Amino acid sequence: MLDRRFALLIPVGLVLACGSTVQEEGQGSEAGQATVVPPGKADNYLSPTSMEYRLWGEGQLDLDESWLDKTDDQKRAQAEQLLAYKFKAYTHFINVYVTDKSSHDANHGYGGFSGLVRKSSLDSMVEPIDDLGLSYTFLWELEMGGPRALLSNLPIETNSAGEKTFRVKLPVLTESQLKYSSYPKDFNASTYSGELEEIQVAIEPEKESFDAFPEYNRLFEDGKLDILVLVGGDYNEERYDLRAADEIFQWLKRAGYAHPASRYTDLALDSPPFTSVLDVQGRKIDVEITLLHPSIVSVGDLDKLRAKIIQAYQTMDVLIYDGHAGEDPSYSGLVYHYNPRHAISADELSKISLPEKYQVYVFNGCKTYGVYPESIMKNPAKTTANVDIISTVNFSWLTMQPYTTSGFINQLLAKSAGTHDPQTYLQILRQINQSSNWNVYYGVHGLDDNPHVNPYADISSLCRSCATDADCPGVGNRCIAFSSGKACGVECTAPDGCPSGYGCFDIAEGNQIVGQQCLPKSYSCR
Repeated sequence: MLDRRFALLIPVGLVLACGSTVQEEGQGSEAGQATVVPPGKADNYLSPTSMEYRLWGEGQLDLDESWLDKTDDQKRAQAEQLLAYKFKAYTHFINVYVTDKSSHDANHGYGGFSGLVRKSSLDSMVEPIDDLGLSYTFLWELEMGGPRALLSNLPIETNSAGEKTFRVKLPVLTESQLKYSSYPKDFNASTYSGELEEIQVAIEPEKESFDAFPEYNRLFEDGKLDILVLVGGDYNEERYDLRAADEIFQWLKRAGYAHPASRYTDLALDSPPFTSVLDVQGRKIDVEITLLHPSIVSVGDLDKLRAKIIQAYQTMDVLIYDGHAGEDPSYSGLVYHYNPRHAISADELSKISLPEKYQVYVFNGCKTYGVYPESIMKNPAKTTANVDIISTVNFSWLTMQPYTTSGFINQLLAKSAGTHDPQTYLQILRQINQSSNWNVYYGVHGLDDNPHVNPYADISSLCRSCATDADCPGVGNRCIAFSSGKACGVECTAPDGCPSGYGCFDIAEGNQIVGQQCLPKSYSCR
């Protein structure tokens, strides 16, 4: 578990990884005995604090009166050409409404539900709905990440079909405005003086993925785990990027990672990595952590820093980016320097030569859920089978970067009795979503094909008679109390991780659910 000796101080004043400064919101069984809990008693995306939602609805596209004398075919051709632009406008203004705002935003107070829209699809155009052939309808669908309590916070209505809906107002835009995405800046429907249209947005939660383990055996298969920690550039006068680099450097040294440098300012591009050794079931795994920050080179050598970052993404196992982020894939990405600004855009990440080996990416910046995972998944070398991607739905905090990075690495490399103790993604995400990160909403993409049973478990001990956990060999194996006696279980996260005849059931200590174990579906090992 996380070694609290290496925990970092958490600042009270928080600074957004996309701009502004804000202030923090700030009867049972015997002890240690696990018991089975019967059912009902307790996108490939998973988060302990957020979930995905499907949005859909019907849209309307109106041609202006200059098309009145055109043929029906000409009108329809123009409507089909404008369709994607109109849908882009819907996506933009729905996002403006649901996304959170800081007190520095001009439209602060408009909507603001910590939601973030991504992934969209557009259905075919239907026939015109007026006699003049100027108005057309179409069907659209979006995916959105948001907090688990989102449906309780939105002004939800229920339509005649029983669907939960909410209403979003947007400005009526001309054909030219649609084509060039000329949208009113900082739009607020309650103060906008122009003509408005209103759309009804249906919403339902998506089916959640099961919790799963990172693919530790693939990460460790070559005997080495290499990690990049890239601290992105900061434009604030306080230079929170350099503060973060200093704090992460100090944490690595305190945590026992060896390095000849005594200060982060001593680091250079050709410096050796921080090193440690992880015991994995008696096997020694070399852990190497490379820390890069904006001042590691002079401005004249920023191209060398860029090349070093790209090389890391092409070769390393775990890639952590802590820095400013955004929702434009052609602009936002890995912002490795400010003043002047240098970045590897999300679009570029979709095209560089990434490896086909398994990797874990952490994009810790404002609203990275929107475009970062999708850009990685567009890369021809990447599928859900060889990458897991952690992103943020809401704002993230520059001042919390050291806490997030140290928490993630500590959980990924957690130890018990001196050897690696594999943590599931929910356990990892719960750690970094604590304290002032409570409203960042970290989630992981691409884990449906990850292991659903502890990678070091001993399946052969299932249902073996036991008195204590020590009688059940294998990491995560527990001695479980049934009504018929005690027997060994195996740590799991979903039923398909268990052998035939076994299910993945909640277990409890006292009145608290503490995990899941593969246990016989009959609730008896007799």
